[in-house]
Amino acid sequence: NRSSDLSLALDKRRTVRDFVEEEIPMEMLSSLLWTAYGFNRPDEHKRVVPSAVNAQEFDIYLFTREGVYLYNAEKNSLEMVTDGDHRAKISTQKHFAMAPVSIVLVANYDRMEMFKEKETRDFYAAVDAGYISQNIYLFCSANELGTVACGGIERESIQKVIGFKNGRAILAHPVGFAK
Repeated sequence: NRSSDLSLALDKRRTVRDFVEEEIPMEMLSSLLWTAYGFNRPDEHKRVVPSAVNAQEFDIYLFTREGVYLYNAEKNSLEMVTDGDHRAKISTQKHFAMAPVSIVLVANYDRMEMFKEKETRDFYAAVDAGYISQNIYLFCSANELGTVACGGIERESIQKVIGFKNGRAILAHPVGFAK
């Protein structure tokens, strides 16, 4: 049955690197962030994506013209980390400066202490980032937005902007309406 909402989103899924300057409505951004990493079973503290041994190691950051925000999944809200436009610091790729927002996925290694070896932490963080990334793609395709998953990002620059201590920026997604 190809008429399901998921099938339609899969049919429309594509990579977008050229965006118009139109802002994304806040309600749509809220839904996008929930789809990426929200709680679908809050009473069990379970998210819309799986994670290795339920580490739930990711912090999701939203870069906008106004500032950088941390997504608080429990409240489905944004918490300001720093003000100012830091979108161009995510990557030298021009679509990060063009897109109205970018989502940066940061693995917080403090939540991954059960994995003693760095190689194991990096592996599971990459796998878990893939789940989040796919949800971002599917939400975008179902809602007339565009995105691209980028691993070629400026990790040191991102860390300086955000200020996280023990972790790694894994992927970033510029998001906006396609040209």
